[in-house]
Amino acid sequence: MVLDHAVAVTDRQPATLLPLTTEDPDGFAISCVDAGGDVLAQMTWAQLERRACQVANGLQARGMTPGDRWAILSGNRIEWGELILGNGRSGARYVPLNWHLTANEIAELLDDSESSFLVADPANEQTARDAIAAVDHDIELLLLGDDYEAWLAAQSSAPPADGPMGSTLLYTGGTTGRSKGVTRSDFSGNIQQFVARFAGWGSLAKMPEEGVMAITTPLYHALGSAAFTAGMCRRHPVVMTPRFDPVGTLALIDTYKVTTTPMVPAQFIRLLKLPVEERSSYDVSSLQWVLHTAAPCPPWAKREMIDWFGECITELYGSSEGTGPCIATSEEWLARPGTVGRAQGTLVLSVVDDDGNDLPPGEIGTIYAMRPDGAPSYHGAPEKTAASRLPDGRFTVGDVGWLDEDGFLFLADRRVDLILVGGSNVYPAEIEGVLSQHPSVADVAVFGIPHESLGESVKAVIEPPPGVEPDLADIMAFAAEHLAKYKLPASIDVTDALPREAHGKLKKRLLRDPYWKT
Repeated sequence: MVLDHAVAVTDRQPATLLPLTTEDPDGFAISCVDAGGDVLAQMTWAQLERRACQVANGLQARGMTPGDRWAILSGNRIEWGELILGNGRSGARYVPLNWHLTANEIAELLDDSESSFLVADPANEQTARDAIAAVDHDIELLLLGDDYEAWLAAQSSAPPADGPMGSTLLYTGGTTGRSKGVTRSDFSGNIQQFVARFAGWGSLAKMPEEGVMAITTPLYHALGSAAFTAGMCRRHPVVMTPRFDPVGTLALIDTYKVTTTPMVPAQFIRLLKLPVEERSSYDVSSLQWVLHTAAPCPPWAKREMIDWFGECITELYGSSEGTGPCIATSEEWLARPGTVGRAQGTLVLSVVDDDGNDLPPGEIGTIYAMRPDGAPSYHGAPEKTAASRLPDGRFTVGDVGWLDEDGFLFLADRRVDLILVGGSNVYPAEIEGVLSQHPSVADVAVFGIPHESLGESVKAVIEPPPGVEPDLADIMAFAAEHLAKYKLPASIDVTDALPREAHGKLKKRLLRDPYWKT
């Protein structure tokens, strides 16, 4: 992917916005490179701060007040840095959109968030336009490249006045339907607290104080954006790639002497699949912190990554709602195989039975979290918010597990029905809702089954109407019109009758469990 605009590294301006650096304003802050290592665009700290200030002023000039929403639909590009930092200065809330989604799925998120402004890259222009056309309210589209640069140039580079800092409206969900936006009180505060807040998150996640960060995960994902923001706020020069490439990632680490990077287990597995002689031709000894989360990591893969990269592999358990961070260092994981870590900072975890009673160490139940800043809320979903809380303020995302005597958390299950495909959340109810519309489907169940590299893949079981021979290819084509590729079933089975109880509850575990017992 070639970026439309490369920032001139000779354009020097005083650093005034956040102050991300006062020591080396003309040093490299962000660089975007392709899989072959060629630089697509780069900027200095001074440029980053000036352009972030222009973004903030541009958002405020179009009438955005604290809490107003706007969205980003873009692959990894250098502009993400100024967009994130500028949003923090503006007081607005940006909605990162997964560019794998269809236009209709994007439209649902734009509609639910009431976003009035959408920044998109040229690769996603048609999807953006189709999504905007499907939304009832007005949305302004700004394309990265020449249009964006003209918009930016028209904005003041003076620091906006202090006020509420901006934040992210992350969309998450369970198995009950559409994703919901999460509002967290720990995302609040004044602009002047922005850098300290995200630098502090880096401390909780055990990120080194200094170093060079590599971003190869999508920046629409919570892992990539959190690590990227924390890296910038801790003044780590960042080198990013438009897409993950195993060999390119190793070359990136070797060339830039990368010390910190976030990854998901699917990336670990792709790296481990490389021939040993190819893997060993790159120097990865500079790595000090490789943060992984988003999906369960197979124990074999984690052990091999620790053997290869060293004891820099750090696991994070958490959620968009704020059930983390729990952190497990390599040393802690090797001493307690399977743990996802121990609560950091002021977070308190507990395990509760179905009646709301606290369980002692070692007993399995629903995992609840307590935050001193309060429980999260789901945007426009008071019922979902209420269902996630206990009367004392503890909240859950539905994960099941146990705590040991030392407070280390172990997961017994993910959310009952949530499918994690390569680190991306896939919600069965959404897929079931699409498949059930097909005339050859009378009933349907969707669940996750093990996949060697992705963690899980999507399996569908359908019950056709009596006397109907379903055309599975036609059903898959129908699904592809409505769902992103990663949400599509990898396979569809046909059964005479799905296992439902008399009152209609689907006993999905009877379908799912046999795949997980092997």
